[in-house]
Amino acid sequence: MTRLTLTITLMRKNIIIAVLLSVFCSSFSVSHAQNWTTFDMKNSELGNSVLAMAYDSKNNKWFGTDLGMARLSGKTWTDFSMFNEKLKGQYVNCLTVDANGVLWIGTDDYGVIEFNGSRWTEHKEEMKRLQMKFISKIAIDRNNVKWIGVTLGGLVRYDGQDWKKYTSTDSELNSDFILCVAIDKRNRKWIGTNDGISVFDDKGWTSYTTSNSGLTHNIVPAILIDKDDTKWIATLGGLIRHSGNSWTVYTTPSLPCDQVNDLAFDPSGAIWIATDKGVALFDGDSNWHQYTHKNSQLPNDKIRRVMVDGQGVKWFGTDLRGLVRFSAQPVMGHVLDDKGRPVSGITVSDGTNEAVTDNNGKYYLEVATNATVTLAPKAEGRSVEPANRKLTTVKGACFGQDFVVSSGMIAEGSSTERVMVNPFLDQGYITITMESAVAEVEFVNSKGESVRTIPQYKNEARITISKMPKSNYTLYIRTAKGEKKLLFNLK
Repeated sequence: MTRLTLTITLMRKNIIIAVLLSVFCSSFSVSHAQNWTTFDMKNSELGNSVLAMAYDSKNNKWFGTDLGMARLSGKTWTDFSMFNEKLKGQYVNCLTVDANGVLWIGTDDYGVIEFNGSRWTEHKEEMKRLQMKFISKIAIDRNNVKWIGVTLGGLVRYDGQDWKKYTSTDSELNSDFILCVAIDKRNRKWIGTNDGISVFDDKGWTSYTTSNSGLTHNIVPAILIDKDDTKWIATLGGLIRHSGNSWTVYTTPSLPCDQVNDLAFDPSGAIWIATDKGVALFDGDSNWHQYTHKNSQLPNDKIRRVMVDGQGVKWFGTDLRGLVRFSAQPVMGHVLDDKGRPVSGITVSDGTNEAVTDNNGKYYLEVATNATVTLAPKAEGRSVEPANRKLTTVKGACFGQDFVVSSGMIAEGSSTERVMVNPFLDQGYITITMESAVAEVEFVNSKGESVRTIPQYKNEARITISKMPKSNYTLYIRTAKGEKKLLFNLK
């Protein structure tokens, strides 16, 4: 990109120097605490270790714990362990809701249990025959076939009538130690094990391990598949993005730690990542944010499970410290100068809450779900592009709400009008801030030739300079109050 070097022709005493505020507060303001709620044995029907989470079409939340299963409907908790002997004192390891609203429950000692809201259905004979104990995952494919991962017993297929079991002995399944199952757009089953990934298309198997793929670790606790059929793979060696033949690895410091336990998408497509040392939020491109007990209301940093429900609320299952509800939507971005450098100490406000940019120029705010807000930075004495950003009906995490602050070069002349030229160099344009609504703007080269004239320039409109010939220029700004000018060279 062509770069613009401006030479100010005014005396130094006329240059406005913006004083940056010192960074003294964290990214979270005090008001953010109201967006976080912790549920444990003291204020809910939950055990303190949350092992499984699901929600249904009515946005009822279902939670499996080390003490059975509970449901949260609105603000009302129900302990289902009290009504079902099979769940009492039972580890509920996984929960899945099918297209008919039936809840499928995976337990340790009683295998798979169905609950349709009034009737409980057990599968005792199949559990014994197929040795279905320690259920780790129940995934449902597009044909409504259930694929049941058994921690020490392989993969079980159930189509509503027939049961079939696959093990590493009678198939090409990598391992009988199943940790997760995910279904892709081609109805293939992606099975995470303690020895890599097995992919089954109902006819044949494909195996991925650290020895033949981009996997960094063979233990795979979770696999998430996005709308583009890209696979996001949680491992004990970081987060892996697999698309086509490409494998991309994300580790610390982007992640709080490399042990990734669970994954979930929010309505914006951002990925929430549960790890052993906190939660990471990733836009899938280049923007990250981390949550730990130091900068949020998480009671501890070991997060087993993460879920985003139908209303965009985030739920974090911790180890021994209960369940955390995060009801707001995070909004974040950077404030940079006109050379692309971070600007610290700039306050960004949504009218209710405000945050101050850190040393990386980053700010973070939490807004209510479905809120419409206008973000505006406070950079007195300098021009900001854009002046504000309006966000409508925020449903998920919002990244990239960036602002560029110009240093602002003051034009000279006999006119009483104050005129400031704002160079946005990396973006390839300038703007002019003036008191008048309209001006004539003229670029004159070093030979005194008029190269470019804008007869009706509107205040703070963009003037693209990236394609202008290289030369020394005088920029004239003429308003009803008179003329001012600024010398610069375009290199």
